[in-house]
Amino acid sequence: MKAKSALSLALAAGIASTAVANNTPTKIDATAAQLRHAGHIYFNIATGEKITTVINQGDAQQAADGTAGTEIWIADTAQQCADQGFSTSYFFGLDDPTGTTSLALNAINIDWGDIAFNTVVDCVQIHWVSDHADTDTDSDSVGDGIEGFAGTWTYWDGMNGRSPQLDSIALPVIQFTFFSLPGEFPADTATLVFFTADIDLGATFGTSLTFELGDNDSDLQGAAVHNPRMDLLDNDSDSIPDIDPDGDSLADWGWSIQFNQPGTVDVDNADSDSNTQTGIDGDPAALATAGIVFGSPTPGMAEMDTAGGWDWVGTGPTAGATEDAFALGTTENPDGSGLLTIAGTFFFGGLDCSTTQVNYTPAAHFQTILYGPGGDPICAPDFAGNPDGTPDGLLNFIDVSAFLAAFSAMDPAADFAGNPDGSPDGLFNFIDVSAFLAAFAEGCP
Repeated sequence: MKAKSALSLALAAGIASTAVANNTPTKIDATAAQLRHAGHIYFNIATGEKITTVINQGDAQQAADGTAGTEIWIADTAQQCADQGFSTSYFFGLDDPTGTTSLALNAINIDWGDIAFNTVVDCVQIHWVSDHADTDTDSDSVGDGIEGFAGTWTYWDGMNGRSPQLDSIALPVIQFTFFSLPGEFPADTATLVFFTADIDLGATFGTSLTFELGDNDSDLQGAAVHNPRMDLLDNDSDSIPDIDPDGDSLADWGWSIQFNQPGTVDVDNADSDSNTQTGIDGDPAALATAGIVFGSPTPGMAEMDTAGGWDWVGTGPTAGATEDAFALGTTENPDGSGLLTIAGTFFFGGLDCSTTQVNYTPAAHFQTILYGPGGDPICAPDFAGNPDGTPDGLLNFIDVSAFLAAFSAMDPAADFAGNPDGSPDGLFNFIDVSAFLAAFAEGCP
């Protein structure tokens, strides 16, 4: 997302699709390669502000606004079997023009989870893996962007991952497309480049594009976009609200990503003719792998969803607690304006960190992060207390224990301080512990 890059935003109103063949995920292979985290981008949709941070060895990406406790839904980048000594970098080659993964161009990856009703999201973290060779004419150590290489991210209400719900109840809330995505510079054969980006949907001025998930009271809670009263919809006629088909009192939501390759479609519609096959952007010879990386759900967070039996995670803190499956789909029109057709649900065979194998088998979790407005709405040291592990508005030994666990795991939520101005510094040391204890002593407002 260099200066020449553009952004288009479309708000969708519904979804239609074909039926899924069955409710049992199909086993496929993950993609292994050495990934290089090249950069982290902050982009404000309302104002156009863009800040690019080059990631060097040892650097860590920061939360969107630099404060602790803003993350409200986390599946963060991690090697899922690092504790067993594995250093393999896995990603999912979603759009592979070489055909080695047998996936067609413009495939859509769909992931989902649980979240509290009436949750407002004002920032999302997106990412992409690319093997596209890029240039760097402005010498900022980040690729200028690949003409015609684009990604469309969509956020959904009622996304549960099961048939028949997957193909009948999901409703898009918001969708945006970035084109001229940066690629790999300098290009090499040893690595694939990995970018993360925090997309700020609100800011303090300009047009807000914040959205609400799981509305059940017709109140936008300060958001700009929502699907009203999801708890009253029952499009699959099963007498169960579409927003909570598994009946766990949490809203079901999802996100999807679809890439467009150079030379395959008119992604920016510079000719204003609404025809995706005229004015095609980019060089078809620049086709290369595009994909997304795996993530590890945070224990105790509301993204866990065990109903339905898709919990083939045999080891680790999320064993038996998260769904080990994702869906793939296609659209009639590769620019995302066509109907969504679900190809089926898939997984990689269940997490296996066995040291008897050459590489581990990753669980089918993909990285994504949602941020809430204005930091922690309760207070920073309120880490836990509710049955699902979320903050309860009280401060007691449960919060201390949850903080220490997060600190031990180097969770960004435990990075309380360290910089001269008291903001987080990306390090985990006694300064963070001291800052947490001081905040704990002050109590909740």
